[in-house]
Amino acid sequence: MGRTLGATEDNWTRATAMGTGIQVLGIALKKSVDTKLITEAAREVMGGHSILRSRIVESKSKLVYEVPTGPITPDLAVLPWPASLNNLPSAILSLPADDGNLGQVLNHVVRQELNTSFPNAAEKFTGPTAVFQVHVYAEPSQGRSIIVLRFISGAIDRPAACTVSQSFITALNAIVDGQAPKLPEAPGKNELLPALEDLVPKGKSKGFFQKGLDTVGYVANSSKFALLPFHSGFEVAKISDYKTDILSYTVGKDGTTSLMAACEKQKTTPAAALSAAFIKAAAQVEDFKAKKQTFSFTTVVDLRSYFDPAMAANALGNYTGGLSQDESVKADADFWELARSVSNATQKELDKGRHFSELSVMNMLFAQVLKRPSLTLKSSLRTSLLTIFAKTLDSRWKDTQKLELAGTFGPFASMHGAGPCFCIGEALLEGPELTVSVVYATPVYAREQMDALANSSLQILKAATKL
Repeated sequence: MGRTLGATEDNWTRATAMGTGIQVLGIALKKSVDTKLITEAAREVMGGHSILRSRIVESKSKLVYEVPTGPITPDLAVLPWPASLNNLPSAILSLPADDGNLGQVLNHVVRQELNTSFPNAAEKFTGPTAVFQVHVYAEPSQGRSIIVLRFISGAIDRPAACTVSQSFITALNAIVDGQAPKLPEAPGKNELLPALEDLVPKGKSKGFFQKGLDTVGYVANSSKFALLPFHSGFEVAKISDYKTDILSYTVGKDGTTSLMAACEKQKTTPAAALSAAFIKAAAQVEDFKAKKQTFSFTTVVDLRSYFDPAMAANALGNYTGGLSQDESVKADADFWELARSVSNATQKELDKGRHFSELSVMNMLFAQVLKRPSLTLKSSLRTSLLTIFAKTLDSRWKDTQKLELAGTFGPFASMHGAGPCFCIGEALLEGPELTVSVVYATPVYAREQMDALANSSLQILKAATKL
């Protein structure tokens, strides 16, 4: 069983060698769990999805999924608990059920894992490489565990990573309790589901020549888009020195309620409000204050419900598409006008079917940047201001009673290869409480620089929603 990777899968998978597309979710437990039980839970989840059992191999210069036959053997490694956490950075999100420094350890581990290559993918993707990995960190002396689920984003997108995470938590919770796991049936148990490009409705794709012309148009227009000014020490850095880092914040329970109510009143979405806050903050950066700036950004949409027929929400694969948008903004722009403009533009793009028609163009652009970093400003590999997900991730996990779950962190995807200046990962915790994480490339940007931008953005959001 196997198939050749589609264009989107191939691009993202090859990008892992450069540092984009290593997806990670960390699970912190206030109890020690035997590695055998973790292995059993991973095996249960993999049994329901061929893509999780697959390896990516190179065949005749093409990347191919290959699903091994025989017993399911999770790619699992046990790693030492971090010895020291001196000089911890700022903007670390506290876990809701943390009674010590477990949140700090989880943050450290996830940031480290985002910069840990998959085997055979460190310099150039050569395979065979497992799509799904599990790393376990245990501290038996205090009875604590951190379990990291790792994915190649080319094969597993953010919604799929969330599906796997919930299934894994459900399975482990049952196994720890001595029960047989009961996981929901999902497509793709005994077959590899089609690539995204094979599911695009007829008439929605562009022809070769139109795709080429539009790609040239994107490149020609890119000079008018403003990027966040690079850190002063960036120019001496090499691409090999790039890493992914994360800043995390909480809007708070009261703030979350106010934001949701304000978005409903203003007829916009939380994602559009967050986009507007960060775009407005970028426009207020000293370099940009004097005049109107045009910022390019990408809204990532889960395409499963847009296929014809629609695909099940728990179908695993890479089925997200990016809508490339731009906004011309002054530092004193009205916040809600900007938020509505972002929200309305996103909906118009969807109504036009551009989530399908622009797919091939975006893939061609991505491939060109991977091959020719010089296409981007100062060879920074930065392609737009930001990327944000249209739908807020729901991190209110079920089936955790026996696990003593302290909290989770992620999923995040590394982006220090080709990517935007930063990516916004919003998630909803119990409460409900909205958390906002900013994923960015260093040393292109410094932590203090990104922290200042994020705090400015959240202050704008706070003022607009009267938190």
